Amino acid sequence: MTGRRFDRAAVVLGAAALLGSLFAFSTGGPAPLDLIHVRGAGLIVIVALGVIAVLGGVLGLRVLVIVAGAGFVAAAVIQLLQASQAVNWLGGNGSTLALMGGLGLGLLAVGLTRRPLSTATDRKT
Repeated sequence: MTGRRFDRAAVVLGAAALLGSLFAFSTGGPAPLDLIHVRGAGLIVIVALGVIAVLGGVLGLRVLVIVAGAGFVAAAVIQLLQASQAVNWLGGNGSTLALMGGLGLGLLAVGLTRRPLSTATDRKT
């Protein structure tokens, strides 16, 4: 049962990534609605890694959760290195960095946490 909690957490974090991608449609809106700058390749990265995280949680495959988390952290590092540079592969800013970094660290925490051995009560549920 405890292992399923981690799987649910991975699904929620992956779904948060997919919901975060909806900020791509907030262009031209009032400034308070444009909280996260999601454009271009960054949108593709967020959607793809969000789907991988959700699949990892649904299927109970920790390796997929870890891959998605590592991908988000790598994308956050790339965004950090390209801050205020002429080249910006992901097309984001500090808010994109924060979104990707937070999701990546959360997914890595969920994926790398040791699961307790199953007990008789866990097998019943």
